[in-house]
Amino acid sequence: MDYEGDRHAIPFCRDCISMPTLTEQIIPRRKLLLITSETLILSAILLVGTSFSPFASGIPEISPHEPGFWRTLLSCLTIAILCQACLSYNDLYDWKVSQHRRELPNRLMHSAGYALVMLAILVFILPGLFYFPGIQGSNRTWKLLLLIGICFIVIYAWRWGFHWFFYKWATGERVLILGTGKQAQSIAEMIYESPISGFEVVGLVGDGKSPPQTPAHKKILGPTNKLADIAQEMRAARIVVAFEERRGTLPVTGLLEGRMAGIRVEEREEMYERIAGKIAIESLRPSYLIFGTGFSKPPLTIACKRIIDIIVSLTGLILSAPICLLGILAIRLDSKGPIFFRQPRVGQEGATFNVLKFRTMRVDAEARSGPVWAQINDDRVTRVGRLLRLTRIDEIPQMINVLAGQMSFVGPRPERPFFVKELSREIPFYPLRLAVKPGITGWAQVNHHYGASVDDAVEKLRFDLYYLKNMSILFDINIILRTVGVVIFGKGAR
Repeated sequence: MDYEGDRHAIPFCRDCISMPTLTEQIIPRRKLLLITSETLILSAILLVGTSFSPFASGIPEISPHEPGFWRTLLSCLTIAILCQACLSYNDLYDWKVSQHRRELPNRLMHSAGYALVMLAILVFILPGLFYFPGIQGSNRTWKLLLLIGICFIVIYAWRWGFHWFFYKWATGERVLILGTGKQAQSIAEMIYESPISGFEVVGLVGDGKSPPQTPAHKKILGPTNKLADIAQEMRAARIVVAFEERRGTLPVTGLLEGRMAGIRVEEREEMYERIAGKIAIESLRPSYLIFGTGFSKPPLTIACKRIIDIIVSLTGLILSAPICLLGILAIRLDSKGPIFFRQPRVGQEGATFNVLKFRTMRVDAEARSGPVWAQINDDRVTRVGRLLRLTRIDEIPQMINVLAGQMSFVGPRPERPFFVKELSREIPFYPLRLAVKPGITGWAQVNHHYGASVDDAVEKLRFDLYYLKNMSILFDINIILRTVGVVIFGKGAR
């Protein structure tokens, strides 16, 4: 093989610096850029608005040498982050949602409303939290409210410009798909539909010809023996191998030449994880799990996870005590039967324990049917039980299971022994989810609705295996924050 000269040299791409899969999934490059830019925009509007007329009075204090400048700047940054949290909980950092012309204004208005409510609560609890010396006096409140309204109007305009720029100009990392089958077509479509990830598919490489109307990201650019030349011509920065069958078909020479030229080569499963935040179990090979990265459980991570479990569960039980008392009273008045519901579940390494929840169904719910999946508008659920499920109050007693060490706050949801046996027979790799403690919430819970079928179990397993592969304290914190949004908006409840 000839590796001399620059025949296969690929121009440097400013987006080629790779990041860990977990980081790319939680905060893709363009999302990170959007979040950072909006933090700066919101903070700048608040700082300037509270320092200059017509809102401010007197001499502006915008110099670092002025007394109170850093406290004012911190107040602006705090409000900016609070506004962005409201944007996030309204899915406005989801590229597909925020790009809709009709959906964006509606969700921005909801976000602004939530932000004002949160600010009012914070000011009531901590009156001296925000420091704006330029807008003191009786008119301070309405001036701040007006400034926040201006912030959201500017964000609306910024979103339009941001989305237009990345759709108009192909600025992402250029990706070449090796393969032309279903797996190659599906990963190309997935990348195309996820522009926030920062990747741009330039085409496919493989034997065959493209139909005349083939879109650019699915166009077959040439045969596999021309891989290195095509990569040079298309200025590819990454090659994704998406062959259904690799024996005797993998262009090793072309891949080596590309690799030596600085192109990153990776399997389809890696790109799938990065884009979707889950593992493609339908094409998963045992070797990918055995020889791939991840699936480690460092003792320090396990110890920190246990500390977080105890702190979060104790705090949750204390703060939710008044709500739990009201729930107990409502259950007692609504239907006959015990307050709490105990049910065998399968935990870590297959150990069985009794999960504790508030009772939401009739006492004889499965007397005739036996174990069955929960359904939408399940007639076995009581009136109070429906409310408890919608608000997730019925899950609160599981914090006792967490304190007892039977569960973790974050992890795969524990299933009943009957369903574990059934699903282990039908779904490959299903027992792997038992490698860690089950959780009250998890990556599958914040990304997928309530599981009520084998198909749902397959989809949730994709997310569970992704969590096992990338388990970390940072990941747990991210899931806990997302869970707050799921609870507030009642997503996925049945």
